[in-house]
Amino acid sequence: MTIDWIRQSGVTSVEASLSQLPPGCVWEAEAIDTLKKLVQATPPGQTPLAWDTLGGIAIADDIKLGRKDSARLTANFQETVRRLAQAGVRRINFTVMPLLDWVRTGLSTRLESGAEALGFDTVDFAVFDVHLVKRPGAEEELDPWLAEAARRRHAETPAQRWQELLTMLTRGLPGGPGQYANGEFHSLLGAYQKLGTEAYRQNLIDFLGEVARTCEEEGAVFAIHPDDPPIPLCGLPRIASTLDDFAKIFEGVSSPRAGMIFCSGSLASRRGNVLADFIDRFGSRIFYAHPRRIRFRDEFGSFTEAEHLGGTAAFDLHDVLDLLMAEEARRRSQGVVDWEIPYRADHACRILYDQERADFVPGYTPIGLVKATAELRGMIHAIGKRS
Repeated sequence: MTIDWIRQSGVTSVEASLSQLPPGCVWEAEAIDTLKKLVQATPPGQTPLAWDTLGGIAIADDIKLGRKDSARLTANFQETVRRLAQAGVRRINFTVMPLLDWVRTGLSTRLESGAEALGFDTVDFAVFDVHLVKRPGAEEELDPWLAEAARRRHAETPAQRWQELLTMLTRGLPGGPGQYANGEFHSLLGAYQKLGTEAYRQNLIDFLGEVARTCEEEGAVFAIHPDDPPIPLCGLPRIASTLDDFAKIFEGVSSPRAGMIFCSGSLASRRGNVLADFIDRFGSRIFYAHPRRIRFRDEFGSFTEAEHLGGTAAFDLHDVLDLLMAEEARRRSQGVVDWEIPYRADHACRILYDQERADFVPGYTPIGLVKATAELRGMIHAIGKRS
């Protein structure tokens, strides 16, 4: 989307990133300033935009694994946060997922309306884990009924599909760390499995504590995105999937500058997660939101992204927005300066002319994003009028 298109959609600020830069490097102040000027350049008489939120910054694997270079890489990360904050980008968003960032097995699943959406098929992912990656012990970790379903699916589906899935997941989807070199994926997979969840959690808590210190110095905050989906994948550590996970993070990093992105679609894709509980318990820690919906498809927990207003989903987005706006009202009543919870439409459907384009970014097609943004703005406007 061009800046002009973004301005026309009615948004007030931009979430952007220099995602083309490799993990672990210090972002040059000149590159940050160039992007800032691109966002803020406004034709006469038109509404200006601000770049105030970092859309994502990759955490180097050596930090997550606690390797000897982690101190230097952490210092680099802190310096980048410092430079961003000094440029006015004081809301820093990122993920803490190892190896596989956000995961989908389908990029254009057809919905009943004809729109196309991202999807996660549990059986297909089991095929990826057991039969494509061939992770040792993977099949034994599965419930027998899922393992059998994966065996059948693998045998009955053309090999081309599995090659496409293998390439897609080992390459990385938008927002992830990028493509892995030959053998690197399997090497890192083994390293993360050997590390284990508790050691991984501690490595990240140590890192987040240092980042929080920099945020305190610079008047910034950081927000962690939940695991997506927040379920076990390939035996990898998961530390941002449940209420208990976030409690442990915030117990380990007590700074009020450390928070979370409330992504309703991610959290709800784990059965057992109750969205209201996250807002009730961690409301003051919610610094950003991705209000979106998912729809479960089968007994295995497979799901697709759902339209913001249409279809049958796992929860009502209106209720989620109502709770988030109540949290904003609570902050205002207590005199909190940064009371607002900014939000962005996320993982929108591919509709209309965007379906004819071959050069699309899955989940981020312009027309779908504008439609989803309009639906969110409408709901928020209606809730505000009612209250």
